Order: sequence, then C-alpha cells, then structure tokens
Amino acid sequence: MPWMQGYPFYLVMGSVLSLYMGIGSYRHRHTPGRCYLWILMLLVSMIFAATAGEILSGSFEAKLWWKNVQQGPLFLSAIFTYAVIKEYVSRSSEGLSKRLIYFCIPVAVDVLLIFTDSYHHLMRSGVGLATVAGVTGIVVEPTVLSMILIAYDQLFGLYAVYLLAISLLNGPKYYFRHNALLLFSLLVPVLSVFLLPLLQITITGFTAFTYLPPIVAAYLTLFRDPRLSLYPLAKNKIFENMKDGIVLTDRYDYIMDVNEAADAMLSELLEEKPETWLGTSIQPLLRQHGQLSACYAERREGQFEIEPPGRSGSCYGVALIATEQQLRGKGAGMLLVFSDLSEKKRYERELLHQATVDDLTGLYNRRHFMRLVQNYSAQIGAGMALLLFDIDDFKLINDTYGHMAGDQALVDLSGKIMQVYHNKGIAGRVGGEEFAVCFSAGNEAEALKEAESFRTAMGGHIVELDGGHHIQLTVSIGIAFTDQADVTFEDLYREADEALYLSKAMGKNRVTLGREPMVRQAAEG
Repeated sequence: MPWMQGYPFYLVMGSVLSLYMGIGSYRHRHTPGRCYLWILMLLVSMIFAATAGEILSGSFEAKLWWKNVQQGPLFLSAIFTYAVIKEYVSRSSEGLSKRLIYFCIPVAVDVLLIFTDSYHHLMRSGVGLATVAGVTGIVVEPTVLSMILIAYDQLFGLYAVYLLAISLLNGPKYYFRHNALLLFSLLVPVLSVFLLPLLQITITGFTAFTYLPPIVAAYLTLFRDPRLSLYPLAKNKIFENMKDGIVLTDRYDYIMDVNEAADAMLSELLEEKPETWLGTSIQPLLRQHGQLSACYAERREGQFEIEPPGRSGSCYGVALIATEQQLRGKGAGMLLVFSDLSEKKRYERELLHQATVDDLTGLYNRRHFMRLVQNYSAQIGAGMALLLFDIDDFKLINDTYGHMAGDQALVDLSGKIMQVYHNKGIAGRVGGEEFAVCFSAGNEAEALKEAESFRTAMGGHIVELDGGHHIQLTVSIGIAFTDQADVTFEDLYREADEALYLSKAMGKNRVTLGREPMVRQAAEG
C-alpha cells in the first residue's frame, strides 16, 4: 500500500489540524454551547501526536511509552464528547463542570494503572509488537478490569449520540436537516469501537482518524455558521431573560426546554421544586386545570388563566401554541407561554372594589346595591324584604363629638350590619347615614320580626369613641315586603323610605312596615 508510506505524516497533519481548531475554539470558551469543544479538539490532537510518536519510535520501550500516553486523551475524549453535546443541546450547563470532575476520576485511575501495569499486570495480560501494512505498533491483550473501564468510557459516547439524536428528532425540521451532519459524524468514533474488530481493521492509530469527522463537523456547525446552532446565542439570551415563562414539550408531553421564569412559575403552580424540570412530564399541571388539559390534548391553541393552589392573589395566563402540525397520527409538541397576571388582577380587583364598595364603611355603594337587589329578586323565588334605616340624631353626634366621631359611628354600625347579614342578605350604604339591607322572608310578619330584632340589637350596642367617650346608637327602620317577582327596586325602596319617614316622625328608634308596592299601585290605578 503506497499510501501507507506517508501514514505518520497523515497523523501529524491530523494533530496540527485538531490543534488549529482547538486554538480557534479556545477564544470562545466562555460562549454558551461552546465551552468544552476546544478541550476535545486538543485531546484529539494529542491522540494523533502520541500515535505518530508510537509509530516513529525505534525501540519497544519508546513505542510502549507513547502507547500509554495515548490512553489518557483517548479515554477523556469520549467524556468531553458527551460534555460538548450536553452543552450544545441544553440551554443551561449548570453543574456540568462538577460532574465532569467525578466522571474523570475512573479515567485517572485507568491511566495510573496502565503506566504501572508492568508491576501488577491488572490492565494487560500481554503486550507485543505487530506490523500491519508496513506500520509497526504496540498490541495489547486487555484484562477484564481494562475491558470494564473501556466500556465505562464508551458509555459517554453512546449517551452523547442519544442526546443529540433526541434533541434533533424533537426539534424543528430546519435544525434536523442542518445538524444531521454532526449527528452522523459523531456516530463514526462511537460505532468504530464495535465495527473495527468486526472489520478486522488493526492498523495502529486508525482510531484517531475516527475522531476527525465529529470535531470538524462540530467546528463548522458551531463556529463557521452560527445559524446552524440548535440555540443561536441571541435567541438564547432573549429566552433566558424573558419575564414570561417559556415551556416547550415534546410529542410525549415531556418538557424539552424551560427558561428561568417558567422554572419559578412551575414550582409555584405544582408546589414542588425539582433540581430541573427538563425531562419531566407536563401532565401534573394539566391534571389540575381541566380546560387547559382538554385544549392541550387536542393540540389546539388557546388562552387560559390559572391560579396556584392554596395561594390567593396570584394568577397566571397560559398561552398554548402548537409547534408543528400533527404527524402520522401523533400529536406534536406544544409551546406554553406563562405570564404573571397577579398585578393586573390586583389592579382589576381594586378598580372593581372602588366601583362597587363604599370607601368608608366597606358596604356596597348605592349603585351596586341596587344592581344586586335586582338580581337577588330574580333568583330567590320567595318573598323579599328591604330594610331601610339610619342613625337617630346623627347630626347631634357630629355637632357634639366632631365629624371624625360621626365617621366612627358609621363604621361601627356597618361592622354590625356585616356581622348580622353577612350570610343572609345584601347590605349597602345608600346615603349619608342611611343604610339598606335586602333579604328573603316568608311573609310580612317574618320580615317585621327580623327588622325588630336588628333594632333591638343596635339599641344595646355601645360605640367607643376616641378620647374615652362612648355613645349608644339607636336606629329608625322602615321595611317594605313583597312576594311578587315583578316589583322593581324603586317601588320597594319608595315604600321602605316612606316607612322610615314614619318611624322617625313617630319618635325614632322604631320599626314601621310599609305597604305592599304592587297593592299600592293597584289602589292608585
């Protein structure tokens, strides 16, 4: 084979090429997705150089020394192939450097045992020379321990292939087409471990050449055309710093990608904090929210609002976006965009509160009270009573103790009203010191009894004013009752107001029952 005469030269050229790419990659060692590539390329360069040294050495001892030198970078190259692919397909490589240290410990033990094998023979049961196609190199017979350590190392290469294949399979078609070269070139050194013995290729240093395709493909993919990167840097920066949470799932409902905002939101929604959400199922979240789950199952786009369990005030908007059309009867992945709506909801609640609730007393204001009474009358299907009352001699309280004391008396009365009618009626402030309560009653006698009970309770109630003063409030009450569904609030209010006027005219601190509104209209007609 004439071409084999220049075989050492090819090895040296492979070493120089790998070294060149490693130096070029070193400048980008702090760039996400490219931190470990330069190390892998330098390791491959060392493999080529050590192999050339083995072939060119004249003595057995020198060849054996160079053979031993090859083992460190050869074993580390599989681990750093995994590191490159892991960082390449993941948005975050947090903790990867620490794991690599642990992964390299068996390699360090392996290399130490190889260099000291002449003393214990734990790694090699036999060592000799072999010449193939005019190239002379060292051949060894590995022990069981050596085979175990080799298998440990090759697992990293297989796992790297698996990570890249899964990422490309679940990613957009554009990325698969452009990164297929990287995947197929990565298969060369991984599969060569199994194929070279079957093909009976025993040329010294041939394994080094199997690493050239993946490092060249990686160099071109990650550096020469950044558009081919699975996660372009600008998009990655935007992704990580978005306030909205982004979750990407695959066709099997497992989370393929998640940014920092979504990580915090998922932890709050599911009340757990795993080490990472990557690779976990989105189904636990879907099971908590039926409408979201139904839309997701059909791969339909939609907008939803969900709340974390056991935490009031928080609210998240969720937008479902289909990533691809369904393929071969299987659902494609989905993109979930989470937006924190808590502040917006708090603002909406504040506006609603301002529009419906009286600021001083906390009771419904007149307009909202009227609206609720109209709906209430349509729902209960029974008799309805309207109590209208105000504080007796309220002007005297203001004149004697000041308006602050008057406000305190209003607040105190409102608290009493809410305490009594919180679960059995609607209460509101309909005027300065005028209050109203609407509740259901079976007949006029029952409504009158309720009104009298409230008047009596207020008669025994003492209001403690600031400054040590105290007053006893009394209320005059007018009550109107109807069992007819078509009676308007205005009709009912008119009768209660007239009844209240009579209560005050007849000496205050009393209850007066007004006439049935519809009966009065009939009499006037």
